[in-house]
Amino acid sequence: MRKQNGLISAIHYGVMIILLVLTLFPFYMTLVNSLKNRRDEIRNFWGLPRVFQWDNYSDAAVFLWPFIVNSLIVTGSIVAGVLVISTMAAYSFSRFQFPGKEFLFFLIIMLYMIPGFLLLVPQFIFIKNMGLLNTYLGQIFPPMALGATMATLLVREFFNNIPNSLFEAAQIEGAGEFLIFFKVAVPLSYPIISVVAIWNTITGWNNYIWPLVITSGDAVKPVILALGRIPGSIEQGLGLQLAGYVIASLPLILLFIFATRTFITGLTSGSVKG
Repeated sequence: MRKQNGLISAIHYGVMIILLVLTLFPFYMTLVNSLKNRRDEIRNFWGLPRVFQWDNYSDAAVFLWPFIVNSLIVTGSIVAGVLVISTMAAYSFSRFQFPGKEFLFFLIIMLYMIPGFLLLVPQFIFIKNMGLLNTYLGQIFPPMALGATMATLLVREFFNNIPNSLFEAAQIEGAGEFLIFFKVAVPLSYPIISVVAIWNTITGWNNYIWPLVITSGDAVKPVILALGRIPGSIEQGLGLQLAGYVIASLPLILLFIFATRTFITGLTSGSVKG
């Protein structure tokens, strides 16, 4: 039995190591080749750089900085909007009783079930009629609306798991609904709110199709659309563009490093009622 358990454990660890290598190897290749020139790429594609080309990063950073600012503005606004809309909507669906409550909630969730490509043309026409093409607001509103649907579902379920005695105690103390929302519901829901914020940060930063459809020129273009246009010399080769990929991914890498535990905690914290 011990030998069998040891064999199963060895197989599990072996599979995990293989998956880890397959996951990290593309990052390794991107990183090492971002520090090479064209000649080094051809002669030494798999190995470490013979001469580190740090100017790839400086040149890419100078070009990408305005687009990174655009992405920060758009992504930050999407996350803020989703948090405000979803928490207030979820609190209303969780705490109040009103005619058509369940039907309205079903309609909101149903929006998330519609494939995104079916909404692309209607959203474009709507944004165009509002005069928001090639603007920050045009990039913010549709992803924010889509993100708020799933966020409302998650936050509502979390609110439902908060004991009613806490809300009743706040009411006995004379707190109104807004005070209960800001002082009781929101502080107790930081785990799920963190999940919503992290998830929408990732989707907002990586959103490619929608900005591609509604933006033209460089004024409000996000960094994800600018990565393929980094100017450089032939001698720099792909190293310059790969350096741009690394720079553009740094915010998400930092988010992954510092927020992974928060994300997992938030996903599991509402699984037990009480």
